[in-house]
Amino acid sequence: MQQQDLAVIILAAGKGTRMQSSRAKVLLPLAGHPLLHYVLDISSKLNPVRTIVVVGHQANQVQEAFADREVEFVEQYQQLGTGHAAQQAKEKLKSFKGLVLVLCGDMPLIRPDTLLQMIAGHRESGAKCTVLTLKSDGCHDFGRIIRDEKGLVLKIVEFKDASDVEKKVDEFNSGVYCFDSELFFKALEHIDSNNAQQEYYLTDTIEYLVRKRYPVQGTQTQDANEILGINSPDDLNRAEQILVDHRQS
Repeated sequence: MQQQDLAVIILAAGKGTRMQSSRAKVLLPLAGHPLLHYVLDISSKLNPVRTIVVVGHQANQVQEAFADREVEFVEQYQQLGTGHAAQQAKEKLKSFKGLVLVLCGDMPLIRPDTLLQMIAGHRESGAKCTVLTLKSDGCHDFGRIIRDEKGLVLKIVEFKDASDVEKKVDEFNSGVYCFDSELFFKALEHIDSNNAQQEYYLTDTIEYLVRKRYPVQGTQTQDANEILGINSPDDLNRAEQILVDHRQS
């Protein structure tokens, strides 16, 4: 049964410069299927009423590859960051009221059960945004989750913008979020590109919500494989091995 109050936005516009391929990153093959295939399968298991894929680099090829899927496409004509990408879905969802789950098109190993638990926790908590985080001792170049004394999320600091103290935090941002739809698009209107990358970060919506005194919570996974984003040929090889191992177990 469809969750009438759940929409999914999948960010799939990136070029994937480090992948050493001219092909759009989400079209790169992983165990016989394009990367985006896995994320669309994961999304479908959540039974959202709408699934919107934000495309950019090689937009036509991506849309053609998934023309048989029950999804809607919007194009990000300039790659100006994750926040800017998410803004492109606003028109499609202008009459939608409910929860918006944001997924990354290059994150093929996240488990539907993890996302369902995240959504259920968001509904129960009364938070206006829930962030999926990784608690790990590993050294990661992900954004850091900064919490207040009550355990609520204060902000997410991108690795390149983090201070030495912030880089020591052992809780990391996955890039997966659950928002209340109206506040989500309102927050996106208030972010800017004043950062090291000169991009519109989706993470900056968190600071806006906190500043307006809306509660933001984090829900943790301890499995780093779940939030593995494919950013290099090594990542792709690692994901392939994980899938092979999973199928054999």
